[in-house]
Amino acid sequence: MHVLSVSYRTDIPAFYGDWFMQRVREGYVRYHNPYGPQVVTVSLRSEDVRAIVFWSKHYGPFLRHLDELDRAGLACYFHYSLTGYTAERTTHPLEERVPQPDQVIESFQALARHYSHKHVLWRYDPIIFTPLTDADWHRRTFRTLAQRLAGSTERCYFSFLDGYDKVARNTRKLPDSLRPYDPPQNEKLELAGELASIAEAHGIGLYTCAEDFAVVPPIQRGACVDKELIDELWPDKQQHKLKLSPNRNKCGCYDSRDIGAYDTCPHGCVYCYAVINRPLALKRYKEHDVEHDALIKRGPKQPPEEDLPPQQFTIPLDM
Repeated sequence: MHVLSVSYRTDIPAFYGDWFMQRVREGYVRYHNPYGPQVVTVSLRSEDVRAIVFWSKHYGPFLRHLDELDRAGLACYFHYSLTGYTAERTTHPLEERVPQPDQVIESFQALARHYSHKHVLWRYDPIIFTPLTDADWHRRTFRTLAQRLAGSTERCYFSFLDGYDKVARNTRKLPDSLRPYDPPQNEKLELAGELASIAEAHGIGLYTCAEDFAVVPPIQRGACVDKELIDELWPDKQQHKLKLSPNRNKCGCYDSRDIGAYDTCPHGCVYCYAVINRPLALKRYKEHDVEHDALIKRGPKQPPEEDLPPQQFTIPLDM
């Protein structure tokens, strides 16, 4: 059995949910290796999937698919990114097309009601220091969000902005008031400790995402693809072993298969490492084929060699 990541390369729930559900109905999906010519075929049948780890900045468009996911017997948990940058006109350019927090929180709470507060993981990520979003701004914003998310999650993952070259190119286009800077590590640690206290007051534990220097109690080292959480949520599948497979330095994630594709997300976040070419991302989004078996269409569909019978669950007539 395998774990699927859907997806840290793009926002499938926000933009490609209909495509993904068609893949669920047909029982398989293909993805292209971003670093080579290989094309990988992966089963989406419940007997082959240990868990699906979803990632999104907006699950609103995906909520209508949850009942069908349940009928398909797929075990899922959800990373939900919510930073508050879009709450103010002055900071909105950091996440150009991400909805405002009120809309995001509404769907966050709906997702937690459908599953549980254990299934939905808040990501306050990345923490960006700019003249407008300094430590005080993050303290205020984090407290407001934690108050509103209390009872809907028990975990918050955080990280600080990484200085990838592609990120630096995008952020150079920002006004001076939003130009990122990297404060000393002790300032980051001080802020992380204060965020942990705020989170704890609202029943939320704070976890790092590839930020080992900040693992100071009560902050815990996080794993976004988390074997312990998967075992806790679905103990009947513990006999299927997972191996540690970090995606980058200091990453604590376990092995998963990411079915997304780079340069396909239209959110327009200036810090995004997964989009180098924004016009190409928008073009690919507009041209993607809901019926195709890969997110980026390169040639015809290629169903698995073995004959897969249709998934045995009921599809609502209005889907």
